[in-house]
Amino acid sequence: MTAFLNSSNFSTGSSDEQQSLAQALSDILKNEYHGSFFVLLAEYQRILADNHQRQRWPEVHKKLDTLFKCGSAEVISGPMIGIPVSIRDSDYFKEAAQLLGKERSMMATIEWMATAWNATYADTGLWMGKTFEPVSRETVAAKTHNDAKTMSGYDPATVRIGRNFFREPPDPTALQAIGLPALTQLWKLKDRPMRPDARGFDCQLLTENLAKEKAIPYSKTGGYFLCNMGTSVVPEMQGKKVYQLNYRWPDLGPVYPMTRLIDEIVRIDDGIYLGQLVFATQHYSLGALVLPNGHVVSIGDNYPYCSMIDNIKRIFPMGWMDEKDPYGYQNNGFFLMVDPAYAKAFYADDAFPQLRPRPGEIGFNELGYAQTVSTVCVSEGEKTAAAGVQHWPEITDWVDGWKQNKVLKHKFTTFILEESPKGAEDGDVTQLLREGESILQMLQRVSAEISAQSNPQDNLKHFEKLNRLFRRGVAPTVESGLFQGHGARGFNIRIDSDETSDWYGETTRTAGFDYYHGATLNLHCGFAETFCPDPNAKPDDEYLFPGRLASDLALGHSTPNVLNLLWHSIGKYIFPWAGKSYEKISGRKLSMLLDESSDLAERYPERVHALKTHLASAPHYTLVEKNKAHYWDAEGVFAQHLKSGAWDRGMSDEDKAFWENEAASHWVDGHNIQDKRVIAADPLMRIVDMNYRIPDAALQAASAAGPSPFARQGYIFLGVDDRESILPMNNGDGKKKKVFQFHYRFPMIGGPVPIGFCLDEIVEIADGLYLGQLIYSTALDKPFHSSVDPAEYRYQLFGYFLLLDDAWQHHRLAIGLDTLS
Repeated sequence: MTAFLNSSNFSTGSSDEQQSLAQALSDILKNEYHGSFFVLLAEYQRILADNHQRQRWPEVHKKLDTLFKCGSAEVISGPMIGIPVSIRDSDYFKEAAQLLGKERSMMATIEWMATAWNATYADTGLWMGKTFEPVSRETVAAKTHNDAKTMSGYDPATVRIGRNFFREPPDPTALQAIGLPALTQLWKLKDRPMRPDARGFDCQLLTENLAKEKAIPYSKTGGYFLCNMGTSVVPEMQGKKVYQLNYRWPDLGPVYPMTRLIDEIVRIDDGIYLGQLVFATQHYSLGALVLPNGHVVSIGDNYPYCSMIDNIKRIFPMGWMDEKDPYGYQNNGFFLMVDPAYAKAFYADDAFPQLRPRPGEIGFNELGYAQTVSTVCVSEGEKTAAAGVQHWPEITDWVDGWKQNKVLKHKFTTFILEESPKGAEDGDVTQLLREGESILQMLQRVSAEISAQSNPQDNLKHFEKLNRLFRRGVAPTVESGLFQGHGARGFNIRIDSDETSDWYGETTRTAGFDYYHGATLNLHCGFAETFCPDPNAKPDDEYLFPGRLASDLALGHSTPNVLNLLWHSIGKYIFPWAGKSYEKISGRKLSMLLDESSDLAERYPERVHALKTHLASAPHYTLVEKNKAHYWDAEGVFAQHLKSGAWDRGMSDEDKAFWENEAASHWVDGHNIQDKRVIAADPLMRIVDMNYRIPDAALQAASAAGPSPFARQGYIFLGVDDRESILPMNNGDGKKKKVFQFHYRFPMIGGPVPIGFCLDEIVEIADGLYLGQLIYSTALDKPFHSSVDPAEYRYQLFGYFLLLDDAWQHHRLAIGLDTLS
């Protein structure tokens, strides 16, 4: 049945105890094991993860204890998939409880840690396993301060250094969403290494181990430990042989509670390992304080603990008896680890399907789940949509593997450029690209440089490389109502939906749908340029705020880049923006959304009512009221073609022809797309965003077949081609920069604050790769009207973003550019 489970692997105090252990193991194997430990342990895990079944927890813990005692100690190498099976509280009153004939004290039986874990992270895959890498004697000596006992047991065949794998939970709640970002900051987690030459891991990253890791969908790694064969530190284990993982050495950088943690592991079947969490209950550190003089002081006891008796022993080393272990180690739960070779069995429906790689994660394509998903489309329309998505099955390493594909190599290293309005002043931006890197890797490097420069001192001059590149990019166009780039295809995907919807009395279908994945490069506080146009000066006292306050509150050029810091440390983990989509727009819809007439409430009563009842769209509704009151003397840009009436209320055939031509020649219907993290907030988003919607099934099918599916659409805009940039910095003397603009500001568009102050611009810089400027009006008290000179709105740059087709997105995910990993 299994060659690794045997009661003889545990030394008992008597033959009766030995027989009792053998019988307990036999009962499990005979009555509960039915050919798969994955199925058995999954059942145990489901019981222990269910707060409603807490009465069964002690029984299941005893069974896990039996399996652990009977398991075989074995050296572990390489990556392992993992899942916590149970969490237990430390029992600080254990000895008193045992005097009363109980195994655990009443306080410990509350199991508050297990209850909290089950209510938050139990089945999310936050922890996804560990890896065990070779480590040199020198590294072990450095990490343990040349500890005599540790160094005497050093054997390169058994000693490893390891780290843990962490993953973003699916569909996270607000609490779950901050879990990984918090761990990343507290535990100093690193991005998943993709290459053997990745730095900062204190070990040799083996190519074969990185290949095995592709079965494990994790994004962050850390929580380091040293491991070797040893005997269990838990008294009840009576010196059992285990493979032991020690997190407690200060130079491994443990953060509480890892300062208390020892893991112990045994093998119970082919490729299956059972581990126990072991925590010290005394003589441990809660953390460290850095004093003004630079000295580090531990809050609590450093490891290894050195008592007064220990110091005396060092002076007089002879004749001493070994003392009782000072740490009070206890079992605090169990976890499961599995060789990646058994990944499909581990992720099976009857085992741990909740940990299966998700679309867009490493492992999803590698283990064949993408092909499985593509076969379960429920309609011909969805199958057609999914079939339109490009795939590159020959590319398994999107960090560098694209170099072996001639088409992708050309796509990833060839710029799409035009002359800058500033002429030779912007120089040759192609020289930004280094040998062997893609344009996206170049942007990642430039973005990191900007963050390093602007985070301590937010100044637009640090963005000059991106400014130059934007001025050289080429604006996409609209052809026959379709968004069109300048690359080989000029689009990511084009599909039509069979589903119909109602747009204020007109039956419509989504046509010409295309979408692009989104990534944020760098953000910037654009108010700085409004209050202080000179990048080398500080704001004057006469601006909106008192001079000292302006200097201190992010209005000066010597202040930290708070927006950029917040986005990269917290914002991207919470805000589920995933990119933008485009589709054809009808002349009827376009004429409504661009209308600035004085009688909007009479022309479009339902739409205006929606604006009025969505409080977040109050700035747009205010524009309706101001148009009614003739707040502006001049007519709007499109007023001439709206005077005859709204489309359904008397518009002339001539004006209708104008709008149909305008829609086909220049405009697209745009949405911002959000990933599935937003689903939990559906009720709130429907209140906040009047344009929030669930995409048609065909659109979702196309998305699911790509690298990063989206789940919702909202924050609508009107995309328009052949426009002159509204930012003076993009223009030269006598020459304007042509861009593609995203309009959010017209009153009938609607949308939550602050999107009504936004007007973005994009250009294409490579085939399927678009560089965008995030632009906001800083004249917050000046209502929008198309007749007003844009200069009066004091538009400023607030950052740069990217829009990427599927090929670029695969590459982006692999290199970790603005990802959750």
